[in-house]
Amino acid sequence: MPANKVRLVCWNADRARERAAALESAGFEVDSTPLNPAGLIGYFRQHTPGVILIDLDRLPSHGREVGIALRQSKVTRPIPLVYAGGAPEKVARVRSELPDAFYCAWGRVDNALREALRHRPADPVQPPSHMERYTGAALPAKLGIKEGLEISLLGAPDEFEQQLGELPEGAKLSNRLTRTAGLALWFVRSRRELESETPYLAARLPEGCALWIVHPKQSGRYKVDFNQNDVRAAALASGLVDFKVCSVDTDWSGLKLARRKLPGRGR
Repeated sequence: MPANKVRLVCWNADRARERAAALESAGFEVDSTPLNPAGLIGYFRQHTPGVILIDLDRLPSHGREVGIALRQSKVTRPIPLVYAGGAPEKVARVRSELPDAFYCAWGRVDNALREALRHRPADPVQPPSHMERYTGAALPAKLGIKEGLEISLLGAPDEFEQQLGELPEGAKLSNRLTRTAGLALWFVRSRRELESETPYLAARLPEGCALWIVHPKQSGRYKVDFNQNDVRAAALASGLVDFKVCSVDTDWSGLKLARRKLPGRGR
């Protein structure tokens, strides 16, 4: 790819086209096609841009995890990262983990890209991966169980409540999806169950309730006919978006989801 090639990572197709058009007018060559996080490193083995530009205005946690994943691989570690936009507290969180990336408002993105192309980090910071950051953390903390939260356990193994251990003060468990639930954990065991039940469950989620779809690991003791990519696809088709992953134990992994926000309802 040309030295001024920009790989734009943006979670909204219309916004990506607008950003790309503005950058091309400024003299950059831009690839803004949707990026599949599951094939991240494979993509960059074939397409090496001069700089990677990540939009923090939408799904900043996705942008943070993409940047960290890029720094885990020798293939992508040397490529400069530029983050544009984002609420100040979100930018601060990303900066704390990727201090040698470049940060700017969208109005100054041209200058930031040129600066990044001129001054590549000599020894790029390599933050710990998502899984490394959660190694050793108590399971309730990994799952986002907080004080006073009502948690619905759906299809959980008999031993799971014991595995959770002591919950934060005021947190309580239910074996059904209630109207007051703030978090739901659904254990799914087959592709058929995943595809038939996800739309039904997504439609019944209370407002503001996040959902963990917990599924068997392919490396675990359970035989499975689906994987995390299938979970993500079923969720997206049901109006949900994923924003976190969690290794529950040696047999189970989870994908955390929320309802996709509709236009006009804020970010």
